[in-house]
Amino acid sequence: MAPSSFSRAAALSAAVSLAFLAFFSQYSGSQTSKPLGLPVAVRPTARFAVSTRTCGSRVAALGERVVRRKDIFSAGTIGLFSIAGAGRFAKAEAPFTGTTPVDKLVPGVKDKQRTELYQLMKQVIGTTIDSPATSINQLVLLDALSRDKETKTGGIDGSIQYELDTYKLTNLKKTVDEIKQAQAKINDQWKSEDKLSFADVMIFAGYLKTAQQFKAALMQRSTNGGGATIASGFGNPFPIPPLGRKDTDQADGNMLQGTSVPEIVARLYKMGFIARDIAALGIYFPGAEDLDSIESQLMEVDDKIKGAVKSGIQSRKTVTQNAYQVNVGEAYLKLVTFGQSKVDPLAYYYPAAKLDLKKVKL
Repeated sequence: MAPSSFSRAAALSAAVSLAFLAFFSQYSGSQTSKPLGLPVAVRPTARFAVSTRTCGSRVAALGERVVRRKDIFSAGTIGLFSIAGAGRFAKAEAPFTGTTPVDKLVPGVKDKQRTELYQLMKQVIGTTIDSPATSINQLVLLDALSRDKETKTGGIDGSIQYELDTYKLTNLKKTVDEIKQAQAKINDQWKSEDKLSFADVMIFAGYLKTAQQFKAALMQRSTNGGGATIASGFGNPFPIPPLGRKDTDQADGNMLQGTSVPEIVARLYKMGFIARDIAALGIYFPGAEDLDSIESQLMEVDDKIKGAVKSGIQSRKTVTQNAYQVNVGEAYLKLVTFGQSKVDPLAYYYPAAKLDLKKVKL
C-alpha cells in the first residue's frame, strides 16, 4: 500500500529535523561556556524514542541567520511527533558533501575545534611535561623580553631554546626538551595542516601549569574539604592566551645582557609594563623557585614595585588569593601579547564537513 501524502510529509519533516540536529550537534561548541543542556533523549512516544547528542554552548550561527536552542529543539520535536503520528520512522544519513575551508568556518565550528585542541594540549602536556610552571615561564619571560619595539623583531618566537647557554640557564634545557616532546606528540595527533609552534606549546604549558598551581593553592586552604569548595566556587580567572605564533631557528638579536632582577625590571619598564605587572611577573623571574628572594630584590628597585609586591604578599595570605592570582593572570596575558608579533587568527583550524540537505534520504 502506497504511503499517504501525510506520511510522506511527516517523514520529510522528521528527516530534515534530524539532519539539522545532527548538523548543529557537530557544528556547535565553545571553549568557555558550559553546554546548553539540550535533552539527551526526546521521547514523544515509548515506541519512537530517538536519542540526540547534546548541542554545544552559545548561539550557533549559520551564515547570517542565528539559530537559537529553542529553534533547534522545536524543529526536532515537531519532526519527531510527526513520525509518531505517521506511524513510520525515517532515517537520515549523514548529510554532508565536501568541506568548508578554514577561512569560511562559522564561529561555532571554530569554538568546537579550539576546545578540542585545548583538550588535546592539556592531556599531552599533563603526561609529558614534568617541569613546574616556574621553569616553563622563565622561558616565556626571557623569550618575550627579546622583543624590539622599534624594529618589530624578536619576542616570543621560540628563540629562547637557542639562548640558554648565553643566559647561563642550562638547568632549563630539560624543560625545553619536554616542551619539544609535547609539541611533537600534539602535532602527530592534531588534524590541521599547520603544525603547532614551540612558542605556542610553551606559552600554553605555562598558562596551564600556573592555573593548576593556583587552583591547588586554593584547595589547600583547609583540610576539611573547604578548599575544594573555595577552588570550585571562587576560582580566579586566568585568561587562555591566544595561539598562532611562528618559530625562529636562531637566537634573537635583542637579548638581555644578563638576567638579574634590575635588568629584567628595566626591560619590562621599557616595554610598557607597570609596577603591578612587574610585581606579578616576579613568579617567573629566573631564580623564582625562591620567590621570597626575588620579591625582596624587586622591592629594592623602586617604591611603586615595593607597594605592588607587598599587596601581592598580603593577597596570598587571604582565603581566595583573588588580587594576586588575577594580577598574575592579567600580567601573563599582557606578557605574551602586548607589543608582540600578531598571532595568526586562522592557525590550527582544519576544514569541516559541509551540510548538504540534498543528501537527506527518506
